[in-house]
Amino acid sequence: MMRLILLLLFFTPALLAQSPLLKDSDVVWAAEIEQDWVIDISSIENEWDQGVITLKQLRSRENELHWSSPYLAELVFEAVQKRKVDVFKDPGCSITAGDFLEYRGADTIVTFDPVTYEEQVVIVRNEIQPLKDIKGWRLRQILAYHKKSATWSTTVTAIAPLVIIYGLEGDSLDIRPLFWFKPDNKPQKLENRRISWVKKTISGKQAGTKVLIDSLNLIKVIPGFENPIVHQLEQFGTDQKAAFYDSQGDKLLGFEVRRGMMTKTDTIEIFDPETYEKSLLVEPKGIKVAEISQLRLVQTWYWDTEKARLSIHLDAVAPIEPVFDDRGRFRYAKPLFYRRAKK
Repeated sequence: MMRLILLLLFFTPALLAQSPLLKDSDVVWAAEIEQDWVIDISSIENEWDQGVITLKQLRSRENELHWSSPYLAELVFEAVQKRKVDVFKDPGCSITAGDFLEYRGADTIVTFDPVTYEEQVVIVRNEIQPLKDIKGWRLRQILAYHKKSATWSTTVTAIAPLVIIYGLEGDSLDIRPLFWFKPDNKPQKLENRRISWVKKTISGKQAGTKVLIDSLNLIKVIPGFENPIVHQLEQFGTDQKAAFYDSQGDKLLGFEVRRGMMTKTDTIEIFDPETYEKSLLVEPKGIKVAEISQLRLVQTWYWDTEKARLSIHLDAVAPIEPVFDDRGRFRYAKPLFYRRAKK
């Protein structure tokens, strides 16, 4: 079995390369992203600092028993127990998990009989308690850049609840996926009563969600598009019809404003200590591609109670630029602009 899993992991890039998305000639760059999200946050007031926003929590007959704390962990776990969600052992979602009982925290413990000194193998099964044991979610998706529209898209390939593995003395040893399943990428309507739970996520605020361009697992790169930010900035400064939004993501940037951002300069007065003469130095302060090393993904997660289905849709992507003080010291990072994804 281990051999089979290793083979599947080895061929994952080849399988991804056969996907319709990567065969699309308009997709000139694509990378596989893995993020670890904490979605179930006990206080709505504390969500923003962790890049999570609650948009909807709807009471229904299906979730009324845990309406006081409608967490994704409970919604998914209940759906899996009722066999409404297919679960898998691997992130490629190719090895079916079969009976979910296999994945309820089964641990194999080796002991020795103090009298006979014989080795004994004991299997201990611990019931999973969703709110207590599920600590986060491992999300795998493909981020793609489209040349013609200068936009981004994502294709979610799998997601897994993460549980802590404990040692014999109760110490935590590791965190690992409990099982994997397949969400879809379809945007849903908030007013639809089937949609009972909706969260918006903003990557980067949680350490495990950062999208660092240089460390991504690239699975498609067309020559000339090794860094798609270069192409998008060209469109930002030259395409009058393209819609780009400000650093808050809600105000449309006019074309002249965009051009000004690309060509901005600062005039600095310089004093010559020998001649005591003053001169002016024009220093370019426009957007510098080399300084952009991170992307921010804004996505909306929907839970369909009737279909027991999780949808994760990309809303917008922003390149993140660093801000320095007059002495060249880093102060903070902020979105340069937002480019909304196609519906």
